[in-house]
Amino acid sequence: MGTTGRWAAALVALAVFAGCDRDGQSSGGGAAKDGDGQAKPVVVDSGPPVGQLPPGVTAQQAGPGRGLYRQACVMCHGEAGGGTQLAPSIVDATWTKGTGSLEEIVAVVTEGVAGTEAHPVPMPPRGNGTFTDEQIRAVSAYTWSLAHPAAK
Repeated sequence: MGTTGRWAAALVALAVFAGCDRDGQSSGGGAAKDGDGQAKPVVVDSGPPVGQLPPGVTAQQAGPGRGLYRQACVMCHGEAGGGTQLAPSIVDATWTKGTGSLEEIVAVVTEGVAGTEAHPVPMPPRGNGTFTDEQIRAVSAYTWSLAHPAAK
């Protein structure tokens, strides 16, 4: 395997395992396990979306999305959503799957996305299996806000 292949393999491994701690449990942004092994929501940093909110979504509903995005999405999509070598931009009109509507973003976060030739790292579903439905809606609303700047 050449140097390029080794780097690609290393990036894939990093992206896949970046959200896991030593026990293979997710360490970022989603549902933690309580004493009975049941998932429970984790409170993460919150803040206002960076742009407009999707229709029907309040700032309170979308607020936790910023912290969830930073913990589970930023390493591949970038701080402002402009994309990286690992994953495409989520702030332009070209979407790998769908058109970027809120409901499509919710579906993508819920189901995940297979890798493509241009971006071979797959996006794991539900924030690597840790996001609750409420957290999926929050991170989806925050993601939508990245692509819809506030009017100036």
